[in-house]
Amino acid sequence: MEQPLDPDLQSAYVLVDGVTLYEVLPNSTVSIGRLETNTIVIDDYKVSREHCILRFTGFQFVLIDLASTHGTLYNGEPIVQQVLDFGDTFNIVSHAFQMLQNRPQDVTPHDSVVLAAPSVRRLDRRVKFFGGLNEFCLITLVQFLYQEKQTGLLMLEEGQQPGPRIYFKEGEIIHVADDENLGELLTRQSHEQSLFFYFHNETEFPARTIHESTPNYLMEMVHKQDVRVSNKLPSTGPLVPPPHRMPYSAASTGVMPRVRR
Repeated sequence: MEQPLDPDLQSAYVLVDGVTLYEVLPNSTVSIGRLETNTIVIDDYKVSREHCILRFTGFQFVLIDLASTHGTLYNGEPIVQQVLDFGDTFNIVSHAFQMLQNRPQDVTPHDSVVLAAPSVRRLDRRVKFFGGLNEFCLITLVQFLYQEKQTGLLMLEEGQQPGPRIYFKEGEIIHVADDENLGELLTRQSHEQSLFFYFHNETEFPARTIHESTPNYLMEMVHKQDVRVSNKLPSTGPLVPPPHRMPYSAASTGVMPRVRR
């Protein structure tokens, strides 16, 4: 979601392959990939159509790989998500991207490109929508994707740490990666740290590992979380079971994102 620019925040720069300099405005999201709809286009067949996105807060960058074919590397290691500071460099195949706080003196205006404040509208081929789960629960978002029969990958980010990755085909959850705390996230009513999500188109799916319907899968996850909570209660005194949570409660708040058809 777009945020108003803070006049106290300054632009930063991304130097690509030591040649082309991109000026990035605060509170903006930049997409990098092979398609011309990206804000930074890399004409290389090894680069995915929409390879990764780079969020600039005004103080630091957050780099997120979009399940690319050849990966996004930081310090030579593939990442899912990585916080970058000024001076850091990441790589996409043979291409290097360096984060700079100040404009290099040896770069001419001909080599520099000023990026307008990018938004979700620029990510129209792959990223359908993204935002923060501050106004509604994660299970409400999953219900929305199920009801709308959406196909794609839901990526979660808590604070600045990558979370579960949920694959949908026509609304059905077919696979979940890094699902250790998914049950807790589904039943959580509020988030101490911001829970951010991305939902984008996906063409390459892992093998299906979840064969039950999405409503049944969610009910199972909620039940397992209830059992975990019950087991953590003190052993002395009567056990009070946690309140039953239906995954599709009508008591949800917030406005669901509009889906690009």
